[in-house]
Amino acid sequence: MAYSSGGGRRAVIVALVDMFDTLKPPGLDALMIIVAGLGATLVIVQPFTSPSYMLSYALDPTLFAATIFLALRGAAGITGLVESGVMQAFLSYPLSRTHIAAALYASRILAPSIIILGAPTATIAIAMWPLVSQDPAEFIATYAAYLAQALMYGSVFMLIALISKTPGTSGVLSVAFYFAYTVLLGLLLYIVGRAAGVELLQRVAEASYLPGIALIYYGGGSIEIWQPLMVPFLLVASLAVVYLYFTRRFEP
Repeated sequence: MAYSSGGGRRAVIVALVDMFDTLKPPGLDALMIIVAGLGATLVIVQPFTSPSYMLSYALDPTLFAATIFLALRGAAGITGLVESGVMQAFLSYPLSRTHIAAALYASRILAPSIIILGAPTATIAIAMWPLVSQDPAEFIATYAAYLAQALMYGSVFMLIALISKTPGTSGVLSVAFYFAYTVLLGLLLYIVGRAAGVELLQRVAEASYLPGIALIYYGGGSIEIWQPLMVPFLLVASLAVVYLYFTRRFEP
């Protein structure tokens, strides 16, 4: 118990130290200002009657920005830790690999995702509070859907970084995965399913983008009970693979 408690405290310290490297300017600070300002501008100039549609108007481009940040600076930064010897130093600490994996995920994926998506969300909540206050649960659930989507992408990016161990390869493969996922699983699968009249393919394509499912649901459309669970399942599965690879096979 004492080791677990001490390990948890040391893991938090590792996460905070690594988070400083991830979030240090320039980069995230400028991105936050841009997405917050852009999100507020896009929303204020449009007439909205639904909190979910209002937020999605700002978070769709923000999610893309967050994804690129996670691919090129967040997860890919792990390869920099390997090349600089910092990862070897982390692994030499009296910490389990489970604690180190959790610290790296928190600093490289979780915190940037919350901050980047949270900046326009908080700005819009303040600027458009009369509409947000009509259904705060819908507003929060929409944000959570975008966050889950970003975390799923980030988990895969982290796995790619751990396997590749080089910044260039990690960044290229992560961006390639993102476009393959959105184009092949999202767009092409829907087109094929619609052309072939196979509703299941269309439903799978819709479920690959959790914010879209949230918009369908809050817009009064019909969804299958399993559709909101697909992205969270992919998130949990990718996290499990990251954990198993880092704790059993990863060597810096």
